[in-house]
Amino acid sequence: MLFLATLMPTLMKAFRSFTSVVGIVVCICGCATSGTDRVVQIGPNTYKMGGLGKSTDSSGNAVKARLYQQAAEFCRSKGGEMIPLNSTAQDSKPGQSASAEIRFKCVPASR
Repeated sequence: MLFLATLMPTLMKAFRSFTSVVGIVVCICGCATSGTDRVVQIGPNTYKMGGLGKSTDSSGNAVKARLYQQAAEFCRSKGGEMIPLNSTAQDSKPGQSASAEIRFKCVPASR
């Protein structure tokens, strides 16, 4: 019984550390999967969009291509066309996901 009493504080400390790590991982995963591919208006008919790669993405250019597809869909939903302005991309590294950011304009669709 004495052994268990001396072991209990160590077990509680380990459990708190474990739950802290799990909480941090859940927060990071939640941030990585929600709200990373949002469109932000930065000027008249001018937008930017950024995003992180999926777990299988190692190329920032793959992320950028997906963002351009989403930007084109966004502009079509507004009755326009997407015109790329500029972009950046970062390939994945140990501990860092691939990422990209694009800037684009939505202009009236040409018929």
